[in-house]
Amino acid sequence: MKRNKLFRMIFAGSLALVSALTVGTTAFAAKTKIADVSQYQGNINWSKASKSLKFAIIRVKHGNPGDSDYRIDTKRDTNANGAHKYGVPFGQYDYAEFDSKTDAVNDARQFYALSNKNARFYALDNEKRKSGVKGKEQTYVNTWLSTMRTLTNKPVIYYSYQNFVNVNKTSSSKFDGSWIANYSKKPSVPTDLWQYTSTGSLSGISGHVDLSRLVDSSTVSKWYKTTKATYFTSVKNGQKLRATRNINRYSTANLKGKKGSLKYNATVTAKAIVKSSGGTARIQLSDGSYITANKAYVQVK
Repeated sequence: MKRNKLFRMIFAGSLALVSALTVGTTAFAAKTKIADVSQYQGNINWSKASKSLKFAIIRVKHGNPGDSDYRIDTKRDTNANGAHKYGVPFGQYDYAEFDSKTDAVNDARQFYALSNKNARFYALDNEKRKSGVKGKEQTYVNTWLSTMRTLTNKPVIYYSYQNFVNVNKTSSSKFDGSWIANYSKKPSVPTDLWQYTSTGSLSGISGHVDLSRLVDSSTVSKWYKTTKATYFTSVKNGQKLRATRNINRYSTANLKGKKGSLKYNATVTAKAIVKSSGGTARIQLSDGSYITANKAYVQVK
């Protein structure tokens, strides 16, 4: 009887383990949806959405200051913070309308400055141009991309819809991947991620949402892997640096005692690299204050 009781206990335990593993596997497998969201999705319940989202792509802004339809997405921070809180990897996208090299540079800089530090990748939403740029589309796209390359070591993705790519003969070969919309059938232009509907549904969102499908899962998976932060290891005394995001200045290398702030694009003069008490590199400025040495926040001008 004792042997039978022991056997029943072992058998019950095995069933419990199998059940737990099955639930875990099912939960993981359920995360198959890929959605891009903006303020138009309203208040997203990220707790619910996270249960089925493989990853999300969140809008930051539409156009540049001066454009008639320019606007910063009112939900960019709320959505980024919600996705991060509930463990949803996410990238962010920039609906661009640049019509010159200067416009493309400024667009990329503002987009990056407004993006969330937890974004895994960035996407150029390139589907609308002002008049008078015919034949220069690729030049402006390349300018935007090269600017982003100076700002981040994270993947940068190209988005458009199939007809726009065909009409403008735009190449995304210099990007880390492509994301193409075509709602009738799979795109005939090269793509790694296919936006297949604008009328999808997702738990946690009331109304429609854009959904995408993997075409090249190997490429896309690299977009949302965690990228290791890199820091300056040396600077020259008197070297000019540019803040790429809004950052603070501090009175110590431990970044304690706030002395002020710097807006993105602000220029400062470096003095030396100084280590914090924990060994992290900081940049000491010519005025004696300290800022982060993280290259995601500051660059050589």
